[in-house]
Amino acid sequence: MPVQDCPAVPLELRVPTEDDFADFLRPVFGAFGEPDPSAESLDDERLVWEPERSLGVVDGDEWVGAAGAFSFDLTVPGGGTMAMAGVTMVGVAATHRRQGLLRRMMERQLDDIVDRGEALAGLTASETSIYGRYGYGWATGYAAVELETARSAFRVPPQAPGRLRMVQAAEAAGPLAEAYERCRRQRAGTLSRSDRYWEQKLRDRERRRNGASALYVVLHEGADGRPDGYATYRVKSAWNDVGSASTVIVTDLVAADHDVYAVLWRYLLDIDLVTKVVGQVRPVDEPLRWRLVEPRRLRTTGLGDYLWVRVLDVPTALGARRYAVPDGLVLEVVDEFRPASGGRFRLDGGPDGAECTPTDATPDLTLGAEELGCIYLGGVALRDLAAAGRIEECTPGAVARADALFTTTPAPFNATMF
Repeated sequence: MPVQDCPAVPLELRVPTEDDFADFLRPVFGAFGEPDPSAESLDDERLVWEPERSLGVVDGDEWVGAAGAFSFDLTVPGGGTMAMAGVTMVGVAATHRRQGLLRRMMERQLDDIVDRGEALAGLTASETSIYGRYGYGWATGYAAVELETARSAFRVPPQAPGRLRMVQAAEAAGPLAEAYERCRRQRAGTLSRSDRYWEQKLRDRERRRNGASALYVVLHEGADGRPDGYATYRVKSAWNDVGSASTVIVTDLVAADHDVYAVLWRYLLDIDLVTKVVGQVRPVDEPLRWRLVEPRRLRTTGLGDYLWVRVLDVPTALGARRYAVPDGLVLEVVDEFRPASGGRFRLDGGPDGAECTPTDATPDLTLGAEELGCIYLGGVALRDLAAAGRIEECTPGAVARADALFTTTPAPFNATMF
């Protein structure tokens, strides 16, 4: 008998309920190599999950695609903050690839973000080839660095009033959150961290240690007794025929000022039985180098992308940040994935404020939504994008003017993985 085709089951976009949690996340865990997530993994993800910000695709009674978002505040150039949807928990079952599921979820998700009144979305990308097509641009980078402790002498000893104090991870959430909140407006690109974020981080699961120790927490308290910086780190023990060759792995380090920053680094570099300190995710302009008697000894072992930004409301987003010099430009933003977010805009900005409004004037520059995401925090130079054929200069000299306008010091940085 001839084989009869089974009737196609429509693929439905759906917002999950609390009861759907484990099944909803299965395509995400599967995409990242965990086909049968443990109860521990599910519990950690449930802690930070925002179900009302999630949606997925159902094939019959099976979840085959998922996408979620976290609610963040993003520090923008000038020290202000903006609400940002942190896109996360994205995955499509291998059986349903190349069927347009991700595109459908991205379209619906961006509509939902706009409906919430958020001008920005952001994500940390598993692959750099995926999200540019949806208008996300590489906005911040990171450097991985390492330094041999024997060659780590400082030119000038750091001086910071206060003291260092070890804190047990189980008791660290409050002081870490206080110190982080004091510091997070110092660099564009930094994200707010919720109480649930700190709780999840400090659970310090074995699977996240990669063979290193449990998490150490060292806190710096200023002369007023308040936390004004911290470092979290692990020790990876090793021994050779002459003694210890252990490595300190710095997972996070923030400080309210340069001296506290230096005190924390000096503490890490002076830990006994350690021959090397590694910073896994540090700013691309890591200032430690210029403290060293031998600055070349701070080796950069990796560079990469971290936060990707998607601008959904151009006037609101560009009007919220500050600019290095006073100037005005007309930008033509071509948004192929979401045309409603594009258009022509007049930007007038400077160190004291900015205004961005729709206009019919002739553009000085034409760029895509992805390129706008790249330059929004000042982490990517317009001249580099123009040299790569990704920005069109319509008025001579506009690229140089825009570079001067958008540049950000210090370089934007985010160390919050989501």
